[in-house]
Amino acid sequence: RASNLHRVAAGGDDNDSLSTVSYDDSNQRRKRRTRRSPTRRAFGSSILMNGIFQKLLLLLIGVVLFDIIYFWDAFGDDIDSQGPEAGVHNLHDKNRIESALQSISSKLHAINEAKESPNDNRGLLSNQNKIMELEHEVEIWKGRYEMAVQQQKSDGHDESYVSGVENQLSDPVNILSLQNNPLSNNYENAQMENELSIVEQQEERKHRARNVERYGVDEHIVKILTAANVEIDEELAEQLPTWNDIVSMYGDKPVIHGLETCEAYRDTVKPEKRMLGPAGMFNTGTNLLFELMKVNCDIKEARYAPSVDPSIPLRYREPRRNGMRWQAPWGKHNPPTTHRGKNVAKAWGTGVVQTDFFPVVLIKDPYSWMGSQCRHKYASFWGHDENHCPNLIRWRVRDRDDTAFVRVKYALEWRQYESLLDMWNKWYEEWDEQTFPHLTTRFEDLLFHGEEVTKTACDCVGGEFTNNFQYVENSAKRTVGVHKGANGLVKAMLQYGDPSKRLTGFTDRDRRYASKNMDTALM
Repeated sequence: RASNLHRVAAGGDDNDSLSTVSYDDSNQRRKRRTRRSPTRRAFGSSILMNGIFQKLLLLLIGVVLFDIIYFWDAFGDDIDSQGPEAGVHNLHDKNRIESALQSISSKLHAINEAKESPNDNRGLLSNQNKIMELEHEVEIWKGRYEMAVQQQKSDGHDESYVSGVENQLSDPVNILSLQNNPLSNNYENAQMENELSIVEQQEERKHRARNVERYGVDEHIVKILTAANVEIDEELAEQLPTWNDIVSMYGDKPVIHGLETCEAYRDTVKPEKRMLGPAGMFNTGTNLLFELMKVNCDIKEARYAPSVDPSIPLRYREPRRNGMRWQAPWGKHNPPTTHRGKNVAKAWGTGVVQTDFFPVVLIKDPYSWMGSQCRHKYASFWGHDENHCPNLIRWRVRDRDDTAFVRVKYALEWRQYESLLDMWNKWYEEWDEQTFPHLTTRFEDLLFHGEEVTKTACDCVGGEFTNNFQYVENSAKRTVGVHKGANGLVKAMLQYGDPSKRLTGFTDRDRRYASKNMDTALM
């Protein structure tokens, strides 16, 4: 450009022509730069349209969504459990509805009798204690009926019918007036039929236990299955474990530690304040213990305890006001040292004096427990996959034995353990050091000696144990719910009664590590 100006200053046609060409040349260069600018801006925005970038972005969104869903599952308030170790915790859905609809009739009838003859001391309500007891019963059954009505709605029953029943139940006058309603004329007959059916069911169960075709199944196993209303056929008999296999792994009697603390608990906690429930690591059968205690044990004085906070959802209240709780009020999976007295569990923890609670701690054979963790890890995280689990020793590392560290999310803290086995060791060693009253027993004892274990725990807290031990609630019919629960029980027996399944997934290095580092005293 300086050269062109020099030529213009010198004058001449050629210079003018050259100057013009040079100026035009400069404009063309500017135009080229101008045309390239949009290209650079387009390139800058096109990263969003890049196929690789889009794939990575979709993958990131998927990972975030998966984490949100997983943590919701792991730390939500859902009290249902998974896997065969859950036993029969889902047996009672339909039975609760039927029981509520049938049993509320007797309570309403008793109140109506009391209203008609308040001065009659010879009848059902002969003293103030029985009056209080009846009032508590009505309160319980009204709550159950509300749950039943909600279930009827979810099952697709006519809304007008359900809402009409709800309106009647909302007013005590309406409740009493149900006795005079044409729909309630058969209440008393229905209750009598229900009681007769219970007796008939007990007799049928005894008859079946005596006369069932066993197909070579040991009488101990027959007794367990009969209590759960499970029919034994030839196909099932071939799959069931032998009693000798069970005894070879767990012995012929249940193991229960802490019986010496029972008297101290009864001496220090008033009967109406006593409560019992499970504690234990993930996958140790805590839900099964709750279901068995709920239907077979009754602390009668517990019904006189003040009602829990009415704002708590119905599903988190004691279903029978009998002192049987779903979990420890500090959270059944949380370590006791850092959580008892310091944490209030979202489910069944509110309004509970934690020192009044008597925990029954469940422990499982560590080999079987690690297999359960592989199926359902809950809030524990460690390196493994479907083909390499429990992966105590990292399978990818060949030249040395490196353990796979485990991180666990508890309510108030994260903890890191050397391995899955170290997690089992330390969690139960901590419970072993506790001095407050509690029992410790094995999940396998609850499965194969359920009646003896639950009776011992019930007696420990001063409860009244049933004369008719059962895995299911009393019902006039064998419903689909019973079938579901029975299948869960059979699946658990097949899983934990077979010695060949105990070490599934363990490599030679895993077995050597477990044999060397397991705290066998806890077993």
